[in-house]
Amino acid sequence: MISRRKMIGVLGMGTAAFMLSGKSTFAATTPTDNLKLKLTTPIDVDDVNVNFERIDEEFGSRAVSPDYFKVGTGPDDTDCVQAAFDSGRPVIFTRNYNVKSVKMTGSDQNIDFNGYWLFGISESTDSEAMRDCVLAISGLYLNIYNIRVGAGFKPYKCGIHWVSRSVSQPAEHIKIYGLQVNRCLVGIQYGAYLDDPNPLDAPQSENYIFGIHFRAVQNCLILNQPNGVLKIIGGLFDCSPSEWDSVPSSPYSAVNAYCFYAKESALSIDACEILKVASTEGYGFKGNNFILNNCSIEVASTWGYIDGNATITQNDAGYQGGITNNLFEIAPGAEGRLNLNILYARRAPGIVSSSHIINGLAAAPKFRVNIDKAYFGQWTANKVTSARRENVYLQNTRFTNVVSGVTYESNISDQDRSINIAGSVDTTGENMSAASDTARKSDWNMYVYSGTGTVYFRQNTSDLPAGFRSCIELKVSSGISYIYSSRFPVFGGASLVFSGWAKYTAGTSEQKVSVVWVDAANNVAGEDMIVLAELSTSEWRRIVKPVTAPATAVRAYFQIVANNGSILVTGLGLTVEGDSVEHASLINQMNAALDVAGEGLILRSPNNTRYKITVSDAGVVTATPYP
Repeated sequence: MISRRKMIGVLGMGTAAFMLSGKSTFAATTPTDNLKLKLTTPIDVDDVNVNFERIDEEFGSRAVSPDYFKVGTGPDDTDCVQAAFDSGRPVIFTRNYNVKSVKMTGSDQNIDFNGYWLFGISESTDSEAMRDCVLAISGLYLNIYNIRVGAGFKPYKCGIHWVSRSVSQPAEHIKIYGLQVNRCLVGIQYGAYLDDPNPLDAPQSENYIFGIHFRAVQNCLILNQPNGVLKIIGGLFDCSPSEWDSVPSSPYSAVNAYCFYAKESALSIDACEILKVASTEGYGFKGNNFILNNCSIEVASTWGYIDGNATITQNDAGYQGGITNNLFEIAPGAEGRLNLNILYARRAPGIVSSSHIINGLAAAPKFRVNIDKAYFGQWTANKVTSARRENVYLQNTRFTNVVSGVTYESNISDQDRSINIAGSVDTTGENMSAASDTARKSDWNMYVYSGTGTVYFRQNTSDLPAGFRSCIELKVSSGISYIYSSRFPVFGGASLVFSGWAKYTAGTSEQKVSVVWVDAANNVAGEDMIVLAELSTSEWRRIVKPVTAPATAVRAYFQIVANNGSILVTGLGLTVEGDSVEHASLINQMNAALDVAGEGLILRSPNNTRYKITVSDAGVVTATPYP
């Protein structure tokens, strides 16, 4: 909208002098409510001025352009843009504007960039305030349209600083319809800067961005606002260097680049692309208290550095380019839960890597991970986590791995309803005697190989993981010995999950827990182990390993080995991996469990005496006290 001042400039100095002289040889039109001039000869100068003011008022009440406030013809538009924001009127951009730094502090105001840019022009010689950001958003109930901010690689701390002025003046209830930030190290700083020791605790919430885009930005979004909430729907987070590569002595750092860092504030991102494709260094995103929903994640480095609660759901096109990178890193000492629901993550076929999906749980014992209905391409199930498998719960999760053109597939479910094929084995020591000796207990036998000093196995009820009533304790103070369970039937070639809880108090690397496979000729066909390096002396750990029964195996048994120390084990299981014909009826499960020589049911009489019901070779059923 053009003010009287601008119109005089447009008409030229001669016309301006003429109008101000009050002389005219033609008649003016009759004044009306439609802002026409009076019918006078010469023109009434006061009438002209008043009508220009009326025009300003009329159109200014609808929307105002920053040019309404422009003084002079210089390239710096900071003052006129700031004046437009401060006017309280609706603002509409009519061209690109060059500013040092401007701030939106209004309330109930509509601002439309109208397809134009706000370009930052501050230099290192400008004040710290002018180098804070190109645009600060600190208003209330703002509707902002089509924001475009270009920092031009200038020395700004961020492109946009979304910050509350005080606890009683939070920057909240703001809706942004379209936002683009280019060519700065930090795109949006939501709240305090990361080096602020005391961020303002303001209710900076009920804020939304509908459509977002970053280019040539090292850190797209940083949130450090206690009690803050931000929701983003649709767009692109890209922390690739792009044009930063052409900047002399560029400060851009690939290892420090990320799409977002949710340090404080609750963050929700829906239907966006999360990209970091130019480097395998650093992380794609960081933080806690965030939700990614229906996003596409393509990150060459480790995807996420997680230090608290986080959820990723319905990731439809996940790809990781870095073959040596773990998919997620858990921060040391972190507490909370990472939920990965319907997650899709793949790597290039043929990759053989020692990396893991989850890393860092060894230093974060209170952190948990839930993975449900996920797909991991070019990962194997034994690479779920580098430590503390018991802290990771998998449900209906599929792994595929291509090696030399052959695809290997497995499906893992840590489900309580899974059938334990070792149904005939006392896997918790519950039916064992507590006597500290080498005698047979609950169909477990001991072989004293070279053990001397204190040597025994027994039921232990004093040192247990949560949820168990007993465990099996094996002690060999010097030398090596082992115990082994009764045998149970298996299907050769079946994909199974070998699991159990264990810890040790002392011992050497020979200590282990294993499932031993036996063929029809009663020869050992193979062995799968849980080894000492996977266990701890200070806590119980649940170890879960996908295993495949050798094709020739018809039976199996559990074996526990102690060497110069003691080991405690409970909850041993050999369960079906995913759906299988082995998910049989209860009677079939019982029949399979009892289809072992010498096995029988254990029953308790009214006087609490326990009996084991067995059958002899002559078919005679006998009840004998047990154990």
